[in-house]
Amino acid sequence: MPRASVIGLSFLLLSVAAASDGGEAEPAAFLGDWQGEGLAAQVIPRGGGQYQINFVPEFDVKCKPLAVITGQAADGVLRFEQEGWSGQAAAGQMKGSRPGTAAGAAAGADFELKKVVRPSPTVGDKPPAGAVVLFDGRGFDAWEAQAAKTSPVEISWELCEDFMRVAPADKEKGRGHSLITKQAFRDFQMHFEFRLALMPDKTGQARSNGGLAFGDANWYEIQVLDSYGLEGLDNECGGIYRIAAPAVNMCRPPRMWQTYDIDYLAPRYNADGQRTQAGRISVRHNGVPIHKDVELPDSPAAEKRRQTNPESIPTGRIILHYHRDPVEYRNIWLVKK
Repeated sequence: MPRASVIGLSFLLLSVAAASDGGEAEPAAFLGDWQGEGLAAQVIPRGGGQYQINFVPEFDVKCKPLAVITGQAADGVLRFEQEGWSGQAAAGQMKGSRPGTAAGAAAGADFELKKVVRPSPTVGDKPPAGAVVLFDGRGFDAWEAQAAKTSPVEISWELCEDFMRVAPADKEKGRGHSLITKQAFRDFQMHFEFRLALMPDKTGQARSNGGLAFGDANWYEIQVLDSYGLEGLDNECGGIYRIAAPAVNMCRPPRMWQTYDIDYLAPRYNADGQRTQAGRISVRHNGVPIHKDVELPDSPAAEKRRQTNPESIPTGRIILHYHRDPVEYRNIWLVKK
C-alpha cells in the first residue's frame, strides 16, 4: 500500500476509535488538513477539546483565510457554528454549510471535506555517494553537546529507533544543551528531517520550538516550530530568524515528518574580519521553495567579534538548538560543493 494511503488509514482508524469511546477525542483525530471541492481547512488543537479551524481556498499558497473559527469536540465529534459557518467532523469526514460571498456562493451552501495527509515528497531521501552523513539514527558520532561550560558535556538527547529527540540534561530544572557538529563546513546542499511534538496547550514560541543554525558571528537560523496554520513570519517555521519570512507557510501538522532541503553558500571574510562576499541560502520546505537565493546580512557587532574574538566563533559548524521542547530529527546529511 502507498505510504500516503497507510498514513491516511491510520488517521481514519484513530478518528473512528475516538468517536466510539464516548469521551473527548484524542487531538490527532481532527488535527490536520481537510480537502474538498474548491475549499480546504486546517484544524488545529488548542487544548481542552477546543480547535481552531482555518477555512482556505487551497493549500500551500500565501492568502488570507476565508474564515478562522473555533470548534469544540465532544463524544468523538468536532462541532462548529460561527460567523455563518456550521457543521461537524467525525471519522475522517467534515460536512457543513458556509455563508454566501460576493463571488456568488449562496448563503448556506453545503460543503464536504475529507481528512487528507500530504507528506513531503523528499521525506526519506537517501544520501548520495560521497555525502557526509550527520545523523542516520545509529548514534551521535558527528555531534557534541554545546554548553556554556568549557569542560565536555555528555549528550543528553535521546536516541530512539531511527531518530533523535531533544531532551534536557536536568529534567527537574529543564536545563539542557544544543548539539553542534564536530566538523565545520563551508558550501553545501543539505537534507534535514524533523518532526514536531503536539503541544495543544502552548502557543507561539512555546509550541514545539527547535532550530537549525549555521555557525557564523551572525548565527543564521532556520526556525523549527509548530507554526501549522499560522501566517508564516520570519520567527515561525521555515523563517530565517530576523532576516526573511518564508514565501509561503509550508508547515505540516505536528507528528508528521517534514523536510528542509537547503542550498547554502557561506560568507567570506578577509584577514581583518571584513566581509568580502555575502552568504546566500535557498530553502525548500516539504518540497516547495520558500527562500530563493536570500542574501545573509552582516552586522557591525559581528564584524567586531571577528576582529577581536574570532576563536569564539564556531564558523562553519551546524547547530541544533535546545529550547526544551521534544522536537525530533532524523536523516540529516549534506553534500559539499
